[in-house]
Amino acid sequence: MAVLDQLPEWEPARVLRELDAVQREMKAPQNIGSKAVIMSRIASAATSDITIPAGDGRDVLLQFTPSDLSFGGGLCYRVFQSTDGGSSFFEIGPSERLRVGSDGVQKWRVRYFNQYGGTDIHAKYAFFCVGSGTFTASLI
Repeated sequence: MAVLDQLPEWEPARVLRELDAVQREMKAPQNIGSKAVIMSRIASAATSDITIPAGDGRDVLLQFTPSDLSFGGGLCYRVFQSTDGGSSFFEIGPSERLRVGSDGVQKWRVRYFNQYGGTDIHAKYAFFCVGSGTFTASLI
């Protein structure tokens, strides 16, 4: 910093130079981070992950356990489901998501309303995550 920058009449020029430097830094190309985040799709090889019997009113609890908890662990940001062997998946809404515990396990409670009879529901899930991990599906 120059001696003239310390004078009150040079204060606006110093502020403008600082703002210009910040703007140039923000507009500079990002060299770090473009390949540092690796996304993965996690799904089982089975045709269905869980079967909800006909007449059963229980919900499905999905649990995603990250394999590495360093740097905040794996983040599962989208979960999709398909029912009865369908090839089309639809997203599980954010309202189904439960609070993440201190162990890093992420949970979703999915409701199917199968208690009114009908047929068994065969559900399959796909998780889109940062990092890797495993998942389980159970009736609760």
